[in-house]
Amino acid sequence: KNFELKSLKLSKAGPWQIPASAVLNSGEEVNLFRIRNGYYKRVDFVVDKKTPQDLAIRSKDLKEGDEVVIQGIGFLRTAEIVATGGAPEGHSH
Repeated sequence: KNFELKSLKLSKAGPWQIPASAVLNSGEEVNLFRIRNGYYKRVDFVVDKKTPQDLAIRSKDLKEGDEVVIQGIGFLRTAEIVATGGAPEGHSH
């Protein structure tokens, strides 16, 4: 709640319609954050269809009932970098 994370629960089988804001661009990688059983994980996906606001996506790492983070991905990426030791000391902001 404090970091204003919002997610979208996936129903049925893919492809799933998600907002473009859910996409994490990190260097050369393009991913989504999935929530399953209370855990966050960055996953790969393939775009079937694209509009300026939405994407229709598929992923072998997603299934019905999973959630995709659609807001707050910047915080999750920062937390991931810090958790894996990728942030220099004193620069984890």
